[in-house]
Amino acid sequence: MLVQLYAERYKAGQANDQLGIVINLDDLNNLGEAKARSTVDQVYAQIEADLTTALQSLNASSVTSSDKSQISKNVVNGMFARVYLTKGEWNNAITYAQAARQGFPLTSAAQIQEGFNNYSATGWIWSSRIIPDQGTYFSSFFAYMSYNYSSSHIRNNPKCINADLYDMIPATDVRKGFWAVTQAEMDAIDIPSNFRKYPYMNTKFNSPGAGTLGDGDIVLMRTAEMILIEAEANARLGVANEPAARTALFSLVSQRDPNAVISTNTGQALIDEILVQRRIELWGEGFNFLDLKRANLPLKRSTRGSFSLTQARITEIPAGDLQWQWFFPISAINVNPNLVQND
Repeated sequence: MLVQLYAERYKAGQANDQLGIVINLDDLNNLGEAKARSTVDQVYAQIEADLTTALQSLNASSVTSSDKSQISKNVVNGMFARVYLTKGEWNNAITYAQAARQGFPLTSAAQIQEGFNNYSATGWIWSSRIIPDQGTYFSSFFAYMSYNYSSSHIRNNPKCINADLYDMIPATDVRKGFWAVTQAEMDAIDIPSNFRKYPYMNTKFNSPGAGTLGDGDIVLMRTAEMILIEAEANARLGVANEPAARTALFSLVSQRDPNAVISTNTGQALIDEILVQRRIELWGEGFNFLDLKRANLPLKRSTRGSFSLTQARITEIPAGDLQWQWFFPISAINVNPNLVQND
């Protein structure tokens, strides 16, 4: 996550000697030592080495846990799938995505409407289980992304979907119900009168408790994501793999829309269709910024359905723009003079 945010994107088939992040493998007593940024290639090499060691250790262990808050073999396989999708190693992405979702059936159309707040949900591979009396209150995910948590942010600034994306969702798709657009749909949202409502506001994330005691469990990895990785990787491998891409995509979409038909798209149109499905299925779960960056695509947004009191009104950022690389915090620069700031 850090190398994706703070470095230039990984470019498949190239040297990738652009600056990445600092790799620190020392024990805690030596964390104060100033170190320079490693290259993006070096960072990914370390990531793969760490994941390989983790998978070997888990495979060798006789201890297993059904607690989805714990790192399992499925989770490590899912991390591998994400890494290889980012690196453009399509065959590896397919292999690990398929391994990651073994034993985790896709969340049903009924269960996906239950508020994205329960770590026991079918299809959740990895999640943070929140103990009710150990929540983070106003710094919690649900205090920022739900529609009903009693925080000043939610009361005044509900998160909305971009209208152009909403328009791409068929009326028969159950996911269309994650957002309220018409006045009748907004009137039906059960929240106190001091909460503001706006067209296109989301109801996907439902805080399960009242007031400030509503920290739900946080989803970190789902079967649907792995299916979408498998579909995209197959599509990017070319014509011979496109039937597999369409089959994988249909296995997801048909569970969301009873009127769905298997795609007939090919080439870039098929890839674009899969990326749209990623935006719809994974909305609010933290993927689209990284998807645009890894694919070297521009950010293009209309302002319809994008209300936010706090968001910058940016409608377009070109691919490769400097804004795709975050600045390092000044506090990190102050303690490490070898940490070179981004442009």
